[in-house]
Amino acid sequence: MSKTIEKGIIASPGIRIGKAYVYHGDTILIQKYTIREEDVTFEISRLESAIEKTKAELKSIQEQIAENLSRDMADIFTSHIMVLEDPLLEEKYRKTIIEHRRNAEWAINDISLELINSLSSIKDDYLRDRIIDISDISKRIISNLQKTETSSLQDITEEVIVFAQDLTPSETALMNKERILAFVTDRGGRTSHTAIMARALEIPAIVGTINATSMVKDGDTVIVDAIHGRIIIGPSREEISEYRRYEEEFEELELELAKLTTLPSKTLDSEDIFIYGNIEIPDEMKIIKDHGAQGIGLFRSEFLFMDQSLPDEEKQFQEYRRVVEYFKPLPVTIRTIDVGADKVYAYTNHYKERNPFLGCRAIRFSLENEDLFRIQLRAILRASAFGTLKLMFPMITAIEEFKRAKNITLEIMEDLRREKIAFDEKIKIGLMIEVPSAVVYADVLAKYADFFSVGTNDLVQYLLAVDRISEKIAYLYNPLNLSVLRFLKQVADTARNNSTQLSICGEMAGEPQYTMVLLGLGFRHLSMSPVYMHQVKKIIRSVSISECEELVQSLMALEETEDIENLVRKKFKEKFEHSQ
Repeated sequence: MSKTIEKGIIASPGIRIGKAYVYHGDTILIQKYTIREEDVTFEISRLESAIEKTKAELKSIQEQIAENLSRDMADIFTSHIMVLEDPLLEEKYRKTIIEHRRNAEWAINDISLELINSLSSIKDDYLRDRIIDISDISKRIISNLQKTETSSLQDITEEVIVFAQDLTPSETALMNKERILAFVTDRGGRTSHTAIMARALEIPAIVGTINATSMVKDGDTVIVDAIHGRIIIGPSREEISEYRRYEEEFEELELELAKLTTLPSKTLDSEDIFIYGNIEIPDEMKIIKDHGAQGIGLFRSEFLFMDQSLPDEEKQFQEYRRVVEYFKPLPVTIRTIDVGADKVYAYTNHYKERNPFLGCRAIRFSLENEDLFRIQLRAILRASAFGTLKLMFPMITAIEEFKRAKNITLEIMEDLRREKIAFDEKIKIGLMIEVPSAVVYADVLAKYADFFSVGTNDLVQYLLAVDRISEKIAYLYNPLNLSVLRFLKQVADTARNNSTQLSICGEMAGEPQYTMVLLGLGFRHLSMSPVYMHQVKKIIRSVSISECEELVQSLMALEETEDIENLVRKKFKEKFEHSQ
């Protein structure tokens, strides 16, 4: 009898059927012993040699990826190399060896665990997904210290579906794409470098399953359904036959949808709808552009702030400029840092947030730490000279916050003029609508903001008072709750009445089943991950605004979320089931 696993996050879409290969990676035994004082110099020499060898390996992987995929994907390993070249980290290794007389393997392992533990307590998915990067680097250094032979997914000789507790970016990058049909991991998230690499390699993947690896054996027949987030172990003949058909249909659909990439995003009644990409790190630029995005609707800048030392102006400027130039003349909307003090490495030793969701986060954190905020704003403004850049402040709850943030920006503009540093004098400055107070007085905010962007993930969470990562009350977190629909309609009406450009960039924007609802509510600018861009465009080109508005009117007449969901699902099936 087959077993079905439905826990997990779709990292890269697709359907595959094949034999399981349980990958245990390289088992490294951490030797721990105290060294004599006269051996300290030798131990530091061992450390330096291992670090240099690790750098050489990563640069070699980087070159292979640049040649086989793209320079942008290869840049994932730039951050790994930067960590290896971080003088503060190397000094920490040395200090541990000298002061505690520990061997190099022990020192590296303890410091890595320290970093991993500090990240594990963070609720932000992006920062938590960096754990595997740290693990990858430390594992490589220790392996080089011990001069052990490493196994590789590059050496796979038959078609398999890989199951692993976790995969490092380098393990994923070196996968034999011709042999590895899909992979499943117990840990990881959508924003991990491993997941990004899977999407670039177009290998279907489900991550964060918790225990899938312990449920399979080598050679088990498995189905990976990375469309609905389902893994079937030991499927019946009927299930295999059914999924073979689904696999063929999905591939045909993908080929058909890919033809839409260069076609206009326009409804049947000739209304232009704009589709943008959400970007976590610059390495996703090519994937987003290849899917026909009309720019970046949300560039999350948090990736720059995960290091032990805060990024300086020049480092930030170069990263922002790279994305802006790549998409020129299409717009790129950069959101200022949206984290709390508990998520920024350089602040973790000084400040612990008791309730990060309701505490000093996002714009509150930036205004509290104005020196950090000013550095970021200077870097963003300088990058605006190289394309079409829009500046956006997150989690605005009061008009005073927006005015203060904007005034600081204007002061920095004046500084740049004095220094004769170029920037876009007409840069658009907007804000995110993601708390109820911003919806209630959006008409006041519209007097001062050039544009609004609705972040549905937080808006739903705050409006319904539901922690969206709490399993016990997850059923309450639903963007089709009537109160959410009413809020979205209110924002859309306010933006239209005040001629304020409006976009939506939460998960809701990239869910095909919600596309008609959003169009009917009045949204014309949708920003999403590239996974469903083609499907969303197909829906846009298959509907009229009038029928979408009729659907919303019908939804607004209902009271219970289940009834609203059923009507949305029914309408979706009627119109699009034949193409799913």
